[in-house]
Amino acid sequence: MLKKVVSVLGVVVLLALVACQEGGDDVTEGGKPEDDGKVVDGKTDAWNQTNNPERFRLNFVYNYEELAAHSEGWAEQIPWPSDYWATYEDSTNVRFHGVTRLSPLEKYDRAFNDWVPSMGFEEFLSGNDQNLLPVDLYLDCSSTNDGTMENTRDAYYDELGPAASWQHRNKGNYRARNGLDDDSDGTVDECGGSDYDGIETWWGLCHAWVPAAILEPEPRRDVTVNGVTFTVSDIKALLITMYDRNSALMIGGRCNEKEIERDEETGEVLLDQCGDTNAGTWHVVAVNMLGIMKRAFAEDRTANYQVWNQPVRGFVVHEQRVVDEAEALTLLGRSTDTPYVEQFDSPEAVRWAYVDMTSHYVTEASSSTEGPLTPNIDNWTRQDRYEYILEINEAGDIVGGEWLPSYYTSHPDFLWLPIRQRSGNPNVSFAKVKHLLDLATKDDDPTSEDSVSSYTSSAPLSIPDNDPAGVSNKINVPDDVAIGSLKVELDVEHTYIGDLVITLTKGDTTVTLHNRTGGGTNDIKDVFSVTEFDGTSAAGEWTLHVSDHAGQDTGQVLSWTLHVAGSDLPLSDTRKWSEEREVAIPDNDTNGVVRTLVISDEGTIKGVKVSVNITHPYVGDLIVKLQKEANEQVLHSREGGSSDDLVKTYTLTSFNGAPVAGEWKLIITDNAGRDVGHLNSWMIEAEL
Repeated sequence: MLKKVVSVLGVVVLLALVACQEGGDDVTEGGKPEDDGKVVDGKTDAWNQTNNPERFRLNFVYNYEELAAHSEGWAEQIPWPSDYWATYEDSTNVRFHGVTRLSPLEKYDRAFNDWVPSMGFEEFLSGNDQNLLPVDLYLDCSSTNDGTMENTRDAYYDELGPAASWQHRNKGNYRARNGLDDDSDGTVDECGGSDYDGIETWWGLCHAWVPAAILEPEPRRDVTVNGVTFTVSDIKALLITMYDRNSALMIGGRCNEKEIERDEETGEVLLDQCGDTNAGTWHVVAVNMLGIMKRAFAEDRTANYQVWNQPVRGFVVHEQRVVDEAEALTLLGRSTDTPYVEQFDSPEAVRWAYVDMTSHYVTEASSSTEGPLTPNIDNWTRQDRYEYILEINEAGDIVGGEWLPSYYTSHPDFLWLPIRQRSGNPNVSFAKVKHLLDLATKDDDPTSEDSVSSYTSSAPLSIPDNDPAGVSNKINVPDDVAIGSLKVELDVEHTYIGDLVITLTKGDTTVTLHNRTGGGTNDIKDVFSVTEFDGTSAAGEWTLHVSDHAGQDTGQVLSWTLHVAGSDLPLSDTRKWSEEREVAIPDNDTNGVVRTLVISDEGTIKGVKVSVNITHPYVGDLIVKLQKEANEQVLHSREGGSSDDLVKTYTLTSFNGAPVAGEWKLIITDNAGRDVGHLNSWMIEAEL
């Protein structure tokens, strides 16, 4: 769910929304707000700039006969169900496990933000009442002596850690307890029923759930890090929190009307932005994405002002057939006495086809439904039936379409293709959330002794008293393995550990393990989980530094150990494939030269860079393209005039979300005579 959609052809839109609610602040990738977010150029007849399938930047098939060969299609990577984390319940800070168990963000604060609530915090919240609803935990809606509604949980909010507090104030129900009349109805901080000072109960984070579910694998198991256990639903909630701002490609406009105005005679929607998505656009996108590319995409499946984003995972065509002009008009409820092109803005249409299709989309799941859900995805799949007319031009290509009258207000409002995560709660590290996800999706148990290598330094090391310079000790790890998880075990003898600061350093990264906590407690015999080095190589020099910052008490480091659990993942999330071979580029030949890299690695693309090294005395002759299956991207199109050589790296986003495996083709053509050259090398670099 989201509020505004800014649609500009060729522009990646950054979804930056408070929730599935009014007041969102969509901006383009450059960060500049675009007017009020409404798209007025949204005709539902022959598609225009707003409704053109080309907005997805993919090499779609448009020919009706070719698309008709695909009577159904399904995404290979199944989007996972999740809660939409309702705003009125306090978003991902809701204690969905029950009032006595921490919310996902409270768990994050405890595990990673050094949050330690005061004594009695849990008892204050529960009040020994196990029947509290989630919203009651955060909003005290009891009546006061003067008949008004008391609405405060200040003692609770004063205790929250940074991540939970930020989520509440910016994405949760803070406006229902802030002492202001946020909805200007004359009542301050009303709560209960369906009125939470203007917060509507459908507002939430489905605009963040959908891209996370499409681009990230589903967690499969609970994991424990830093003494805190994160369930599958907790990890999903944290992923969704961090996909709150995400880049996406959009088709169609946002309808902001609660009641959609219709023509009295025809029933057709009058406002353009409430009539799209175009039926022909829907057909081209659905069949190409799911039938040909096997990729999920996103839709707002409700035509009015409410926005319910869902991942579309499949379609089935029940009937499709070519119809003549008279039948097309009859099915659309129009007069057959007037030509089609005079009743609809579709000048290219010379043929028509009727389609009866069912769309299969993934619905929300309750946050309390634990464990992976995609193994039983049919339980979380719902259907929408659509009937429409496709408009076909002389060449046999689909150029537009019309919904049958029964579907004027019951078709998708807009479509979108998630590309990447941008940002979310500033007090949550996406790297740490990804670490939790890695642990929750691995086939092996990362805590098992068989997968852990340990490296120990056991020579006693005296700690200088009251000396910030301290003392250091090193461990050299010889094994070049990727770190799946790292634990640091310390055995430090000291009579006042509140004097000590202990850090771990490798390369340019330093992590503080202990920072003058514990007061007069003796000794540190503990194991610390460290996530900052995950995914990097364990090989190299590790330095433990211990310093004493007060007088009188002394001690020594008896031993310290690095416990490294190896990862099945590569040392970096980035993999490279290249070809170094001099290949001549035929002069003035539009067939050009085609080079192919066959990639067998598994993984879903999160970003692609393509580097080319071409020697040529006139680069303005050249067109260079990258192609994988139906997706073709132009890298260079006769720019540069008489400049020599093309040595450049291109960053692409249109392959994101697709499998990396397959044939990748570099196509180079020389489109003018006289100047000749050759390809020296090229490389694909993919972030998975």
